[in-house]
Amino acid sequence: MPVMNGYEATRCIREEESRYGIRTPIIALTANSVEKGLQDAMEAGMDLHLAKPIPKPRIAQIVLDLCNQVQN
Repeated sequence: MPVMNGYEATRCIREEESRYGIRTPIIALTANSVEKGLQDAMEAGMDLHLAKPIPKPRIAQIVLDLCNQVQN
């Protein structure tokens, strides 16, 4: 059993990042596509919320897009 869920982990990561002025992209991958899941992910500080299943090419494109955003 995990000590914390993804939302709690994201909040902890964002808190730590704020001390150093950095930001790591975080993507929520869930089986739940309802609006509540999206809202929870955004409130926790995640950058994207994607509902499974996700085609591999789509995941690759999303990661590439995030990498390009970080570089700019």
